[in-house]
Amino acid sequence: MDLGAETGERGGQRRRRRVLLTALGVLLLVFLLLNGTVMALRWGGAPASPLFARVVTFAEGALPARAEVRVVRPAWLRGLANRLAGPPRVGLQVGHLHAADQPDELAGLRFSTGAHAAGLDEVEVNLAVAEALADRLRARGLLVDLLPATVPPGYRADLFLSIHADSSPDPTRSGYKSAHYRPARNAREALLKVAVDRAYLSATGLPDDDRNVSGNMLEYYAFNVRRFHHAVARSTPALIVELGYLSHHRDRALLQRPDELAAALERGVMTYLRDIGRL
Repeated sequence: MDLGAETGERGGQRRRRRVLLTALGVLLLVFLLLNGTVMALRWGGAPASPLFARVVTFAEGALPARAEVRVVRPAWLRGLANRLAGPPRVGLQVGHLHAADQPDELAGLRFSTGAHAAGLDEVEVNLAVAEALADRLRARGLLVDLLPATVPPGYRADLFLSIHADSSPDPTRSGYKSAHYRPARNAREALLKVAVDRAYLSATGLPDDDRNVSGNMLEYYAFNVRRFHHAVARSTPALIVELGYLSHHRDRALLQRPDELAAALERGVMTYLRDIGRL
């Protein structure tokens, strides 16, 4: 037997084995990185650039469907995924703003200008709170889009809030309520609702008016991708909030303090983003 030849053959096998293991390790690392990045976006994230959007689209084709996988990522991997994804993006819709400009598919809402009570217009309240909230979130480094009643088709973000105030013929009716689409369009809408509700109710002391959530809230047009082109993407967690009643004296006084309400909503938004690992 030629011992030199045998030794050389064994050495070649070891080298091939090392090369194979190295290649598998690289593939596994790439998969984990893409998986961590895509999971950060699948649940509502918005790609930071067109190039990154193409990378995510390619990677999603190689990964299981959204409902099939939840990945627990170490902190360093989550941090890397968030850096690749860019700052969280938040969409804030000012309820009823520029309603007259609604597209033809939503022509029936062109005269939906919001509630009015005691000389106070809902759309003015909505705008003041949304602007104050946008300022707070931008100061934290988040990207914020202030949107009117018409939502860009397929709008994507890490989360979307539609900001409204309510009114009632019953002057004793008071409180805050919120709703996501029914049934929930993605697994994170319930998490968003819990985070925002807890923060807002705790900060304002308003009662929970959940029993008066309307069908229009549960099937809110801006979330209804099955009926309307101008709607938030299904993957983006979306919530409509009614901040209080213009028709109730105590609620009305609170609604005229937009920065206070914005601070409450900010706490809910930041809690949610931390809970899902986007911060």
